[in-house]
Amino acid sequence: MSAIQLQVIPHQTHDGLPYQHLHIKIVNENGIVVPGDLKGVKLPEGIDYSQGIVIEGKGPIWLYGYLVHECHPAAWVGCYDPRMGIVVVATHTPNVGISQVFKVDLPQPLP
Repeated sequence: MSAIQLQVIPHQTHDGLPYQHLHIKIVNENGIVVPGDLKGVKLPEGIDYSQGIVIEGKGPIWLYGYLVHECHPAAWVGCYDPRMGIVVVATHTPNVGISQVFKVDLPQPLP
C-alpha cells in the first residue's frame, strides 16, 4: 500500500464551474513521504478528463509536480492555495486560462 492516498471528489467553484477535486492524504505513521513513494501512486479510477482537476492536500512540491503531469489530459489543472483559492497551472480549453483564480470552499473528503 502506498503512503500517499488520492481521492477524487466532484465539486464546483463559487461561480458554479464543475471540477474534480483531487485530495492528497499522507497515510503513513510519521506523515513523511520519500520520492520512492511515487512508484505506488496511481490516479483514482473514473476521472472525467473533460472537466478540470484541482490538486489539494499536504504534500511535497515534487508530489504536486508529478500529479500535475499525470492530470495533464484534463481540460485544465489547478492547485489549491489557501490564501487565494484555485490557481490554474495548465489548460486545454479556451474557457479557463493560465493564472486564472477561482474562489472555492473545500469539499469534505469522503469517508
